[in-house]
Amino acid sequence: MKRHARELGRRIAAQRRAAGLTQEALAELAGVNVKTVQGAEQGRTEPELRTLSLLAKALNSSLDHLVPGASAISAEAIIRRVVSELHELPQPTLEHVAAVVHALARNK
Repeated sequence: MKRHARELGRRIAAQRRAAGLTQEALAELAGVNVKTVQGAEQGRTEPELRTLSLLAKALNSSLDHLVPGASAISAEAIIRRVVSELHELPQPTLEHVAAVVHALARNK
């Protein structure tokens, strides 16, 4: 995980510099705290999927290009990210999501 976070940080920093942005400017464009950008670039933290999407958009990039091994992300990592996002949803939406997941699981 540490190696993944460091590589992600290197990619964010490289794209930010290529875009001619400071960490502060990237944070403002993405709508995140500058400490989020700093932590990500230094490999201290691995941003949530939503934050990565905001950073990619601010950098005119894609998640596939930004996240190392994006196509090879483990099912466990995907589940952790989805669960963290689910905590943000209201109850009625969670019920819809559960129904969709149930239907998808039946149709494997």
